[in-house]
Amino acid sequence: MDFKQFEERMRRLNKNVPEIMQRIVYHLGEELLNHVIDELGSQDLIDTGTLWNSFSQGDRNNIWEFDRDRDSLTLEVGSNLTYAQHLNDGYTIDKSYFVPGYWNSVGKFIYDPSAKGGFMVKPRSFIGRKYFDIALKDFQGGMKALLEKLLQAELERMVK
Repeated sequence: MDFKQFEERMRRLNKNVPEIMQRIVYHLGEELLNHVIDELGSQDLIDTGTLWNSFSQGDRNNIWEFDRDRDSLTLEVGSNLTYAQHLNDGYTIDKSYFVPGYWNSVGKFIYDPSAKGGFMVKPRSFIGRKYFDIALKDFQGGMKALLEKLLQAELERMVK
């Protein structure tokens, strides 16, 4: 490669930096969500898949907001499911209330507002599982190495 070719590639690289950075940030977001899903799995939580899927890009319950400001790129990821935060942070039920519904043949409770039966929820507190906090801490530990790997791959792709 001569100097003219090198100069042209550097010009292309400079022009593509916003796109490259967006790709890298998106990849980091996907990796964080994978860590969250792995942590949920390691805690042996009972789930029908709704919570796990809410941490996948494209799911209607997923938070995936990309903001490109003048000097920064921000990707906010998470879940829109109310109970995702309750499960992570813990919560308290302050007073008893009735939940209408019934138990099906396999013992699963089915919420049904028109049912005559159901059960009473009693006041109590639930300790948070901190699954998101644990996953984020784990992810941050390896984020620098992953970021370097992604940058290296983008550079190699651009100079070829």
